[in-house]
Amino acid sequence: MTAAQTSARVTMHVQPPGADPPAGRHALRPNRRSLVVAALATLAAAIGLLVALPTPRADTVIPVDPSAAISKAKSTPGFTVRLPQPLPAGWQPNSARFQLTKDGPQLHIGYLAPDGGYVGLEQADMRNVRRYVTVRSAGNVFADLRTINGQVWVHLTSDRKAQDSLAWFGPHGVVMVTGTASVANLEQLAASLHLNPSG
Repeated sequence: MTAAQTSARVTMHVQPPGADPPAGRHALRPNRRSLVVAALATLAAAIGLLVALPTPRADTVIPVDPSAAISKAKSTPGFTVRLPQPLPAGWQPNSARFQLTKDGPQLHIGYLAPDGGYVGLEQADMRNVRRYVTVRSAGNVFADLRTINGQVWVHLTSDRKAQDSLAWFGPHGVVMVTGTASVANLEQLAASLHLNPSG
């Protein structure tokens, strides 16, 4: 190798003052401590965001006006409608619908109970209510009988999830209060129900 070639090879690796260090096989190796610090900072930021986000509360639920569904139900010939009169304090309706199915008319009004649980007021007029009750109660497991305002209600539990139901069987249909609220709250809603004439 000539002196000129040696000089040129050495010059290729000479860096001016302030320049980045030469790239070698270790230059791109990540600093393990820096990665740990960055990961911890990201985790802390995510936790802070979750804590700062508001959680759903009973007093932030937007009530639903069930009057349209109730009006349709009451105008259906032969369909008896039982409604809470008055609605117990602390209860809020948050869903409502009326359906004319092939099995018969069905009215649903959902409520948020004072304990934060959900309760559905389910009413249907049909000859065979077994399947309806099984579906609405999520299992239809007999627990006991409850007498509420002189009427006998069947207390059912679910075999699939935490849900209790009270069912009252009338001449042509059934009235149910079912959901995740306490049985005491189910009884309170059931006790408030009164027959509403059609029209």
